[in-house]
Amino acid sequence: MDEKDLQIFLTLADTGNLTRTAEKLYLAQPTLSKRLQNMESELGATLFLRSKQGVTLTPAGEEAQKVIQRTVQDFSTLREQLQLRKNTICGTLRIEASIDYSKYRLPQVLAAYTSQHPDVTLKVSTDHSRDCIKKLQDGKFHLAIVRGEYDWDEGKILLEREPVCLIRSRENADVPLNEMRYIGRDANPEHMSMKARWLMEHKMEPRSQLNVDGLSTCVAMVKAGLGWSIVPEICLNYFDGISEPLFFADGTPLSRSTYLLYRKRESELPQVREFIRMVCTMSKH
Repeated sequence: MDEKDLQIFLTLADTGNLTRTAEKLYLAQPTLSKRLQNMESELGATLFLRSKQGVTLTPAGEEAQKVIQRTVQDFSTLREQLQLRKNTICGTLRIEASIDYSKYRLPQVLAAYTSQHPDVTLKVSTDHSRDCIKKLQDGKFHLAIVRGEYDWDEGKILLEREPVCLIRSRENADVPLNEMRYIGRDANPEHMSMKARWLMEHKMEPRSQLNVDGLSTCVAMVKAGLGWSIVPEICLNYFDGISEPLFFADGTPLSRSTYLLYRKRESELPQVREFIRMVCTMSKH
């Protein structure tokens, strides 16, 4: 059944006459009769009793009339809503973002986005970058924001490349690093390899080591004077200690990249396209 069939049913129920219904809907009467038969066959019930005096709804037809009236009204309401929203960005936007980006950057982006597009429903999830990419590949999200270098064959935009810094508290400013505790954390292999190379090149052998979980914990330990650490700049907005960008022995800076990944097909959706535009505008390279 399609919308034309629903219109035929309601008009026939109203007129009680096949000829008048055909005239109202500009249909040939055989066409009208055939569509009515197909409708009854599809529903598996007789909807009208035919007689020389006209047609009458059967009990099954009366039940069908209630549902069809609601359906037609729903279609009408839907059309009105779509017309009202024709020039409005709406729908659902599904974002998967790395844990660190979600904590330190994403809230500001979403605040700006929702203030401009309040009709968009946001569904946001956070995970480690490698898992974000897997979920994007599985089609669970429209786009993903990841940190680090990963292969991706479709849309890929560099949002930010930030320095990796050595941090310490001001009270430990003059204490040699080898005499202080090194505060480390579990990170992805790329970041761990970068730190290991720098420590080796600069012959750093910390007196002891404290391993913690998460950037914010790492920074808090340093602020408390417990030692020094190597962290990406993303987590240092409110750090009041000493921070200095790091370089390898050949002068290459240590850095951490953030990328926006998306499937090109879904980037054509207005709510996705607008988010891509906004996050790129607000990000620094």
